[in-house]
Amino acid sequence: MTLPEREEDLRRLRDAIAAAGAGQGSVTVVTGQLGAGKTALLKEIRDTAGSGTRLLTASASRSEQDFDFGVACQLLEPLVAEAGPADADRWFAGDAAAARWLFPGVAGWPGWRGEQAEVLTTHGLLSLLARIAADRPLAVLVDDLQDADRQSLTWLRQCARRIDELPCALVGTVREGDPGADRPAIRELWQLAKTRIRPANLSEAGVRELLGGDARAAACHAASAGNPLYLTEVLRDGHSRDAGPSLLQERLSAQLAALPPHVGACAEAIAVLGEHAQPWLIEHLTGGDSVAVAEAVRILRRLGILGPASPPRFAAPVVRTAIEASMSAHEDRRLRVRAATAFHDAGFAAETVAAQLLELPAPSPSLWMAEELRTAADAATRRGEPETAARYLRRALLDLPPDCPERGWRLVDLALTEAVFDLPAAIRHLTQAIGLLPTPRERAEAVTLLPLSAFLRPEAAVLTGRVSQADTGAQTGLWLEARIRLTRCDDPASLMSALVRLRELGPEPPIRTLAERELLAVLLYAATLTAGTSADTVAELAGELLRCAPASSAELAGTAPLLILAALTAGAIGPTSSWLDSAIGEASGRGPVRLASLTGGRAAVLAHSGQLTRARATAAEALEFIGGDLAEASAPLVLCLVSVAVITRDERLAATVLGHYDEPALERAGLAIRAAVLMLRGAVTAVEDPRGALARFLDCGAVLHRAGWRNPAVFPWRTWSAWLQRRLGDHVSAAELIDEEVRCARQWGAPVALGRALRIQASLHSGAEADRMVTESIAVSRASEDRLEQVRALLAEGASLSGAEAADRFREARRLAEGCGAPWLTGRTAENTSGPGTGPGRATAPALSEAEGRVVGYVLNGLTNGEIAAEINVSRRAVEKHLTSCYRKLGISGRAELAAVFGAWGFGSRSGV
Repeated sequence: MTLPEREEDLRRLRDAIAAAGAGQGSVTVVTGQLGAGKTALLKEIRDTAGSGTRLLTASASRSEQDFDFGVACQLLEPLVAEAGPADADRWFAGDAAAARWLFPGVAGWPGWRGEQAEVLTTHGLLSLLARIAADRPLAVLVDDLQDADRQSLTWLRQCARRIDELPCALVGTVREGDPGADRPAIRELWQLAKTRIRPANLSEAGVRELLGGDARAAACHAASAGNPLYLTEVLRDGHSRDAGPSLLQERLSAQLAALPPHVGACAEAIAVLGEHAQPWLIEHLTGGDSVAVAEAVRILRRLGILGPASPPRFAAPVVRTAIEASMSAHEDRRLRVRAATAFHDAGFAAETVAAQLLELPAPSPSLWMAEELRTAADAATRRGEPETAARYLRRALLDLPPDCPERGWRLVDLALTEAVFDLPAAIRHLTQAIGLLPTPRERAEAVTLLPLSAFLRPEAAVLTGRVSQADTGAQTGLWLEARIRLTRCDDPASLMSALVRLRELGPEPPIRTLAERELLAVLLYAATLTAGTSADTVAELAGELLRCAPASSAELAGTAPLLILAALTAGAIGPTSSWLDSAIGEASGRGPVRLASLTGGRAAVLAHSGQLTRARATAAEALEFIGGDLAEASAPLVLCLVSVAVITRDERLAATVLGHYDEPALERAGLAIRAAVLMLRGAVTAVEDPRGALARFLDCGAVLHRAGWRNPAVFPWRTWSAWLQRRLGDHVSAAELIDEEVRCARQWGAPVALGRALRIQASLHSGAEADRMVTESIAVSRASEDRLEQVRALLAEGASLSGAEAADRFREARRLAEGCGAPWLTGRTAENTSGPGTGPGRATAPALSEAEGRVVGYVLNGLTNGEIAAEINVSRRAVEKHLTSCYRKLGISGRAELAAVFGAWGFGSRSGV
C-alpha cells in the first residue's frame, strides 16, 4: 500500500523517469533520516513503472562493500545474463569489453585475469550502460548509496557527469547522518542532482489515513513521530514481538555498529536515563568526556535517532524501546546500576532512583537500594498511584530472605497498598505475612490493618482464623472483633451473637473511636441480613456512622459498603443519596475499587427511587471503574448491581453479572454473591421458564435459611417464589410463603418490602380481605421513596376497582411511571388520552375501557383466562374478546407483549413481582 502524503514525491520521480523515456537524462537523489520511507518510494516506482522504460535496481549493503563493483553488478547482471549472444557482442564492443570480465557466464567471457585496471573497468561499464540505454531508455534505481562499494560509486559518479548524453534516469537514496553519506562521490551526486527529494514524516492525518481511520492514530503518531519505520514498530502485534528482533531493532543495531563505539554507548546511556539524560550523566554512564558526548549526540540527531530537543531525547518513544531491547542483559544491568547510583548520590527523587532499580534483577548490589524502593512507594502512595507503589514494594521484597520477620512486615506494607486496587492479592500477601511475623500480637495487629471491606471476601476467613482477640489490646481487640464477625456472617450462631452484642451496646452505642465505629458497622450489617433489629434503628445508626467522618476519609472506605447496604435496605434512600453524592465527589483518585463501590451504591439508590435511566448509566459507570471485572467487586457492590439490573430490567447489566459468575466462579464467591446471582437467574427466566425460575428462588431461599438471612428487603425470594407458585397453580404453597414474607417484612419494618409482599398476598385472596391488603400495600408504599412499587400497587388496586375509582388509580400509576422513565408501565388504562398529565398535542396510546383495564390487571397478576372469567363473573369468551381488543388498541400480538407494555417487575418484562 502506498504511503500517504507521498504523492508529490512520487510525481517528481515519475517525471524524471518519463523525461528519460523522452531522451532527457537526469540525476535524482532522495535523502532522509533512518526510516523516512526512502526505500518505499523506490519500491512504489518499481511496482508501478510502465513498460516504456527499462528498470535496473540495486540495494547497497554495508556487508558487501568489499566486493568491487558489487552494486554495478547488481544493476547490470540480470539484464546481461538474459541477453543473447548477438546483444552481448554488441553491448560489449569497443571500450565496454573492459567490463566483460565482471559477468561470468556471458557469451564471450574472457575469464578471470588477475588484477584489472579499475579505471578501464569503470570506463567499460559506462560504455556498456550507454549502449544498453541506446536500445531502450533506462531508470537506474539504487537504494542506500551510503553503503555502496567505492568502485560502483565512482562509476555512478561518472554516469552522472555524462547524464545529459544518456536517456537514463539515475535515482539514488542516501541516509542522512550516515558516515558513508559524506564520501566525495555521494556529495558530487547530490550537487549534480536535478531533483532532490526529502520525504517528510507523516502527519497525524497521514497516520490516520494509513490505518484506515483507526482510533489509535493519534497515539501511534505520538509514539512514532510519524516516521514510517518507527510506525511499523508501534503497530507490531504480540505474536510478531515473540518472533525475534524487529526490523527497527535490526536497522538500529546495524547503524550503530557502523558508527564509532562511543556513539552507540551514548545511545544506550540515553535509553537508560530517559528524561534525565543530562550531558553530565551521559558522561558518567559512558565514561566519555564532554567532547565525545557532544559529537555522539550530533551524529545521532543527524540520523534522526535523537530529536532536536535539549537535553537529548529520542525522536520517538519507540526508538528508546528498541534500543533497550537490543542491549545485552549484562550491559543493561551495568548501566542501570550506574544510573541508580548517580541519581542517589546526586539527591534525585526516590522514584527516579526506583525506576532504575525496577529493571534490575535481584538481589540489588547495595543495601540502600531496598530502602530507596520503599521511600519511592511512600511517595507514589501519597500521590494517589497505589499500583506504582506496589511495583516498588514487590521489587523491594526480592532483596529480602524468604523467612525473615522483616519480610513479613514488608508483605504487610504491600498488602495495604494493594487493598486499594486488588483485594485478592492483598489478602494473599497478608496471609503470607502472618506466617512470618514472630508474635501473636504482631499477627493480630497486621490483620487489623487491612480495610474492613476486605473481610467481605470469603478468602479473608483464613486471616481471622489465625489470630485471636486474646492477643490484643482493647482497641485492637475491637478492630479484630469486627473483622472476625464480618467473615462469619454466613454462620447463624455468629449472627445471633452479633445481635446480642448489638443489644448489649444499648440504644446509643459508643462510636468515639474508629474501632468502635467499625464494630458497630459490622453489627448493623448482621442485623440487616437477619432483620433482627428494626429498620428504623438500623437507618438511624447507619446514618450516624456515615456522618461521623468526612466522606473522603480512609475510615469510610472500609465501612461505607456495609453502611450503604444497611441504610438502603432500611429505606433511608434520601439521606443515603445525599451522602453518596458527597462521597463520590471527594473519592476521585482514591482507587477504582472504592469509586466502583460508591458509584454502585448510588446506582441502587437511583433505581429504588425510580430514576431508572440514571440508574442504568450509573451502574455502567461503576463497572467501568473496575474494568468490567467483577472479580474486583465486593459483595455489597454485586448486590447493588443485581438490584439495578432487576429493577430497571437492564438486560446488558444482567448478562454481564451472570456471564462473570459461572458455576466455578459462583462456588468461590461468598454467600451474598451466590444468593444475589441465584435471584438474578430466577428473575431473568421467570417468564420463559417459570418452573426453572421457581427452583432457583427456592434454592436461594434454602441457602439463605441455613445461614439465618431472613430479611425480605435484601433477598425477596419468598415474594418471587409465591408469585410463581400462584402462577403455576400451587396456591397453598404460595400462601404459606407470602404469609411468612409479610411477617418478616413487618418485623423489619421497611415499607418497600412490606408493600410488595402485601400486594402479592392480596392476589391470593379475594373480596374485602384482598381489598384491605391492597389498600395497606398502597399506604405502606406511599411511605417509601420507591415510586415503582407505588405504581405496581396502584395498578393492582385499579384492576380490582371499576369506574371512576379505577380510572383514578390508573391515572396516578401512569403519572408516577412516566416520572420514573419506565416505558413498560405507561399503558393508558381506563382513561381519556387528553386527561391531566398528557399535555396538549402529545401523542398517546389508545385508552382501554374499564372492563379491559380490569382484565389487564388480572393478566399482570398471572391469572389464566379461565381464572379471570371466574373472578369477574363473565364467560371465558368475553375475557378473550377483551384481550383481543387490548391487543388491537396497543398494537401488540399477545400476553407477553401486553405484560411488557403495562409492566411488572422482571425481564422481558413480564413478571408481576
